[in-house]
Amino acid sequence: MAECRFIIERHGQSEGNLRRLFLGHTDLPLSELGEKQALCTAEYLRGEHIDVMITSDLKRAYQTGQALAELKGLPLLLDRQLREIYAGKWEGKSYEEIGRDYPEEYGVWLSDIGNAVCTDGESVRELDQRIFKEICRLGDVYGGKTVFIATHATPIRLLKLRAMGLPLEKAKDYRWVVNASVTEIGYENGKLRIIKDTQSDHLGMLVTQLPSNV
Repeated sequence: MAECRFIIERHGQSEGNLRRLFLGHTDLPLSELGEKQALCTAEYLRGEHIDVMITSDLKRAYQTGQALAELKGLPLLLDRQLREIYAGKWEGKSYEEIGRDYPEEYGVWLSDIGNAVCTDGESVRELDQRIFKEICRLGDVYGGKTVFIATHATPIRLLKLRAMGLPLEKAKDYRWVVNASVTEIGYENGKLRIIKDTQSDHLGMLVTQLPSNV
């Protein structure tokens, strides 16, 4: 089967990012700056050939993908499997609250994220399996096509790790991708490869990223 090319965008700055909250599945929209970032990246991708557009069903990802979908005149398909990690008791809490209330579990998140488990939520290993399974499914369905995906920071971090052939234990050595950045990944026969890594220069002064205590 021919290679599927994925153009993967992290959502723009969300209200959760702005308020320093760990959202997970908590469904807050883009901030005003996030909307500007989404429009900026949509313009950046305007000339790209795209066959299919898919997004996490959470508002921050959907709104990000919608900016490009409107330029392209393409439908935007919702995919729950592309959601961020389910954060359990961390959902919607500030990073400071989580560190105070769940110091041991959050300490693992900060120091060894590949082995982290959100309290009463999803583990990073479970998320890795969920995201990889879905990317393989989509890659098999859309072999030979270019697929745009709007998703979240942790899924992209894990997909990049898979594409580099590295174990989850190495996840701690790689930084979060910035809001509205673009990473291109190829998929063929169950294997991933990085085509272009974390493109964000087009954002200029609009760049935002997660703080160090995430």
